[in-house]
Amino acid sequence: MVLCRLSRGSTVLALAAFSLTAAAGHKQYLQADIHFLATSTSVRSSFGESEDVYLVELTMQSGEPFPARLIDRYPPYETGFTEGLLTSGSDVTGKVRRDNTCDIAFGEMPLRTAPGNPLAVLPEKLGYTPRLSRPIPSGEVLPCYRIVRR
Repeated sequence: MVLCRLSRGSTVLALAAFSLTAAAGHKQYLQADIHFLATSTSVRSSFGESEDVYLVELTMQSGEPFPARLIDRYPPYETGFTEGLLTSGSDVTGKVRRDNTCDIAFGEMPLRTAPGNPLAVLPEKLGYTPRLSRPIPSGEVLPCYRIVRR
């Protein structure tokens, strides 16, 4: 009798845990305000995916802005952020997904140009220094986020 109650209770707990996991997995993105600070790398491809990486400040719902690495990967039939959008100085609202596999220390992230600068496609590291709202120590790990395009 006790064994049956434990089994029934375990079943209820397992179903509850599964429901919470399914609900959390359903929303695979966060809404964020994105403020572009610098372009890190840009890879253009006419047959595969293109990828632009930026240093940004992200602001989640009613939170404080924080520096982050933002990766925008898109197929050849789509375009990345426009130069006008990148240079406007205004925040962009978008969907992002956290990806801790690409976190990087601030000092290890190449910052090549201002966002929207047409020279961003050059292969050299240009050593651009962005305007930051607060100094970022070189060893501070930047959380990595990816743009959700759906």
